[in-house]
Amino acid sequence: MTNSQDAVGGDTADDLLPEDPMAGMEMPEGGAKAAGDRQPKMVEGSALKMYKRDDPDMPPEFRDFMVKLLKYSHVENNGNPHYRDVLADIAEPGMRHAPDGRSLMIEAEILRQEVGHGEIVANIIRSLGEDPYHDKRVGQYAFFIDKDSWCDVSWFHMLIDRVGLYVGIEWMGSTYEPLAKVADQLEKEEYFHATAGFRYLKKLMREPENRNEVQEKLYKWWPAALDMFGRSDSKNSAKYVKWGIKAKTNEQLRQQYIADTVPLLQELELDVPDHTSNRQFL
Repeated sequence: MTNSQDAVGGDTADDLLPEDPMAGMEMPEGGAKAAGDRQPKMVEGSALKMYKRDDPDMPPEFRDFMVKLLKYSHVENNGNPHYRDVLADIAEPGMRHAPDGRSLMIEAEILRQEVGHGEIVANIIRSLGEDPYHDKRVGQYAFFIDKDSWCDVSWFHMLIDRVGLYVGIEWMGSTYEPLAKVADQLEKEEYFHATAGFRYLKKLMREPENRNEVQEKLYKWWPAALDMFGRSDSKNSAKYVKWGIKAKTNEQLRQQYIADTVPLLQELELDVPDHTSNRQFL
């Protein structure tokens, strides 16, 4: 075996180690700037109770809504075999269309984190005394839109992964302790995904030949991102707020997302689509 320094002509092995894919994309201290620096505290100073794992005081309705949210509504769940399809739909175009090695590393790290999110959620479902296995496809249609180009991959991260920031922020104040404890990690990692997408798009917009595609693909992904928050008139949304599982209703979160994201689209010098055009869930 040759000495690593001799083999690379004077460089040490450490010199050749790849840069951390998350370098420069860490979430600002105190919360995600992209999500309005909100750190909801739903239990402190309120009448809401924080429930622990195996808490004998946990109301059955609270447990049922937690299971409904995580097992039957949330896409990230390694107990659901269809989540592998979602992961494959993220991995394949990311690996195939990534324009350089740095982007490949970022895509690989994003996938690793998404698998981790699925295991975290599966374990939280187990903590509720529920088997996380669910052999039906869940998740919004945005996860299954074709990603035919690097531009599509970039918009997926920028807009669809960005929704995960708002989920994470909601969960930070969750009244179920195991969920609240992991929310900070999930939020930071979703910030990384969304920031990667934004930087990909900024780089694409530097080349005039890419600008039309970036604009056209925004019309494709914007309504799907807004639909990720669900129906405005959802009856379950109000019940989640009642139990402290969420801090805001679907429509309140959607409007916050719009307010936070439109300035980024304007920074990219793009025309912002109508917020109701081509929507499936109003």
